[in-house]
Amino acid sequence: MRVKNILLINCSLDKYSREKIKSVVSSPNLGLLSIAGILLMHGYKVKIIDFFVEDLSKDEYLGILKEYRPDVIGYSVYTRTVPFLKQIVMINKKVVEKAINIAGGPHPTFSVKEMLYDIGVDFVIRGEGEFTFLKLLESLNYPDAYELNNVNGISYLSDTSIINTKPQSYIQKLDALPLQPIGLIKTEQYSTAFSLITSRGCPGNCIYCSSRALSGNNYRMRSAENVICEINYLQRKLRSKKIVILDDTFTADKLRLRRFCQLLGKYKEKYVFRIESRVDTVAEEDITMLKKIGCEVIHFGVESGSQKVIKQIGKNIDLLWAEKIMVYAYKQNIHIVASFIIGHYCDSVETIFETIDLMKRLKRKGIEVSVAGCVPFPGTPLYNNRKKLGVEIHANSWQEYDFSNIIISTLNLSREQLRELLFLAVQESI
Repeated sequence: MRVKNILLINCSLDKYSREKIKSVVSSPNLGLLSIAGILLMHGYKVKIIDFFVEDLSKDEYLGILKEYRPDVIGYSVYTRTVPFLKQIVMINKKVVEKAINIAGGPHPTFSVKEMLYDIGVDFVIRGEGEFTFLKLLESLNYPDAYELNNVNGISYLSDTSIINTKPQSYIQKLDALPLQPIGLIKTEQYSTAFSLITSRGCPGNCIYCSSRALSGNNYRMRSAENVICEINYLQRKLRSKKIVILDDTFTADKLRLRRFCQLLGKYKEKYVFRIESRVDTVAEEDITMLKKIGCEVIHFGVESGSQKVIKQIGKNIDLLWAEKIMVYAYKQNIHIVASFIIGHYCDSVETIFETIDLMKRLKRKGIEVSVAGCVPFPGTPLYNNRKKLGVEIHANSWQEYDFSNIIISTLNLSREQLRELLFLAVQESI
């Protein structure tokens, strides 16, 4: 059987959580769109269903399956959507029995055994999925010419044993990836459909983050020219000039940042956009430059008000500079959001009150603050070294891995103490 029809699914949460997230912000799954772009270029037929925004009844979904008859179903999964994945894989196996099920994304990359044995998918794609997915399909179509064990970055069962092929190398030339096939999704269902990612990999080494494990520590980026090209393309398609740039650290490379600002500043159209950044990758001149071309919001992850904790969690920023640069940006009429985490493995009552004190001080200076509980997601150094660091996880399901829910205790603080401290911090952030 030649595989031709590909269905890509963005797995979701329970209805209440989905509606809660959707009411705040929703944007397309850019990973699925990137994979779809590669597959379309190679002649495959692709359909995307995003269950975060598409309110399909079970009968409506079954109707789509029966009409489209996918040969392959790919799932984008993160930790909290694993229960949804399990349910929908069961449904799909009953309706389209011969379809091949492939899971990818942050959680499957670090939970291969669970995906293959418990969830029952046929393949797991580890890490970046574009070329791995394509090569897997080519192997399925032409097994004599391209054997499965030659497809890097996949895991599957042979008899009852797990086969993990060699890791797939990271895509170095991101400009070679196609622009988003935005026509595959219903853009009107998103609050921020005009979104893009311009880089991969992270120069940081934060203990609570899986970005480095998933995308590598080598910061790879699209050229400023390529980013401007996609902005122009999406503006024409979406008839909007409000952009969300979803990079973890958009400002990591100063030369590209300046080139981007230079090019965007030449357009007659005036865009407005928001970015995510680190305080140690921006200077005052960068803030001024960004404001001039339409940057309205910058989100900085500060994570703690204790310089000692900052060092222990691998954040390695200077809190005095963090406060100074955020206040400077606020005075340039940029809306600044500073986020914090309560419950680091090395936190104590004293360090958490240092965090709360910094939050209160920033609020008085006009900066928005947000706070979340510490969650040790699979793939993070915190999760992998939790026993050594004295962290105990109390969750009974992946659905509980929520930033608003304390699921851990540490050497210094019980789960109940952390819940009380998080509640106090949330009250101070409002």
